[in-house]
Amino acid sequence: MTDPFPSNHNLHQDSQGGTCLEGPPEESFDEKYNKRLEFPISLVSSVFIHVFIGTLLVVLLVYVMGGGSDQSSMKVSLVSLQGLDNFGDGAVGKGGKDNPEINGDWSPVTDETTNLDPTKLPEIKEDIRKTIKYLDPTGNLPLSPSNLLEYQKLEKSIRDKLLGARQGAGPGPGSGNDNTPGTGPGGKGADSTLARNMRWVLRFKVESGRNYLEQLKAMGAEILIEIPDTKKCTLIADLSKQDDRKEATDDDLKRLAGKVKFSDSRPQAVKAVLGTLGLEKVDAKSFWAFFPKELENDLAKKELSYRNRRSEDIEETIFSVVVKDGKYEIKVEEQKIKK
Repeated sequence: MTDPFPSNHNLHQDSQGGTCLEGPPEESFDEKYNKRLEFPISLVSSVFIHVFIGTLLVVLLVYVMGGGSDQSSMKVSLVSLQGLDNFGDGAVGKGGKDNPEINGDWSPVTDETTNLDPTKLPEIKEDIRKTIKYLDPTGNLPLSPSNLLEYQKLEKSIRDKLLGARQGAGPGPGSGNDNTPGTGPGGKGADSTLARNMRWVLRFKVESGRNYLEQLKAMGAEILIEIPDTKKCTLIADLSKQDDRKEATDDDLKRLAGKVKFSDSRPQAVKAVLGTLGLEKVDAKSFWAFFPKELENDLAKKELSYRNRRSEDIEETIFSVVVKDGKYEIKVEEQKIKK
């Protein structure tokens, strides 16, 4: 006889010996807690609450850590300062007197960023060669494109004076600006200040517009700023007295021609330096720095003793400069010989 009750039901005998159905089988976990979706809803809610609380804690932690003024140290970037202009990385200056610090990156000067038209390079080079012919009668001094560009940006009469040109100079050898016989200011041939300007590279670290000037001051530099469209320049002969400035005379320019010099024409760097000097209203495109003879002599000794090479055999000498507590140290970092 067929069992009238399904086998999955619980059966028992009553007191009269009959069989009766006790009830449905015990429910599984899923059946018991999924009738109204209690389990998935509670699981999702629990996960959401924990994620929300964790996210809130992270946001609060970031807010607390990022609050207040930034006390982190400023990134120090390497800047390459040449006899004229061949810079590495630096940073943008905000300008202004109170806090002319640097933010961002100073873009490096490259062949692409100098805006020098290659087709005009021979013309510019020929113009400079004519200007310094009595200083470089053989035409052997190296003239890098960046150097040519920096001089080319100057008003011609100012450029000629800074190159040491003299009116009515004959074809024969001239004398140095410091009365040293020779074919160039301060020396002869490859040992002239002009030749050194063309092959010397100085590299040192810069933190801000103020720091830029502090390092130049430690090296005894004078600052010259050309005022556009005026054929005039502002000269700061002593960076410890930055407010003591004057209009540069012809004699000043001729004197500066006999010094090792470089120019920075990057807008960010010029803005930072002029802002520190309180000259932010001057629409200058560059500034020039001139170093004393003592520093030039020191560099010349280090250059010659580095590999015991003659000046005539050297194409480029790179110096690293470290300025600390108002004192500077310079050493030769690299030297290239002429090919």
